[in-house]
Amino acid sequence: MVELSVESNGRIEKTAVYINGEQIGGIRELMVHISEEGDFDGVIVYEGSDKIVRSKNLFSEYLDNLRVVEPTFTEEEAQYLNLLTIQSEGLLENTFVLINDVEQEGITDLFLHIRRGDAPESSLWSRLRGQTPQRGEGATFRAEITYREANGALTTESVFA
Repeated sequence: MVELSVESNGRIEKTAVYINGEQIGGIRELMVHISEEGDFDGVIVYEGSDKIVRSKNLFSEYLDNLRVVEPTFTEEEAQYLNLLTIQSEGLLENTFVLINDVEQEGITDLFLHIRRGDAPESSLWSRLRGQTPQRGEGATFRAEITYREANGALTTESVFA
């Protein structure tokens, strides 16, 4: 089971990504989309410790040569950040979503897209949506969860607001 955690205040400058408890450096783009309709996309583009840029399925492929870095935030700084954790084996029915260590219920859609602004490739989200790739797209930080309330209404919230 892979555990992806993103600790942030909603700004790329104040974001750290952890895979199985270790902070990872060299990430160019991270995109996760999970929905109750069966969508389950988890892709990471990263520069490995060998300087090779890789694009992998986050939850089902081996992430070779990940660059592990020292923690960015102290415990005191982390108190002011939110922590999104996704635990999965790549199957929707075996996936758990936690925010600040509290398991989330009633999720109908989860969308997370983080992209460094200096990456020269077109974004994963553009390619998945069938849009014409745009070279040198800007930085992206979007993290939203849609919940189904007890009365059936849908509510969308920012994860890191």
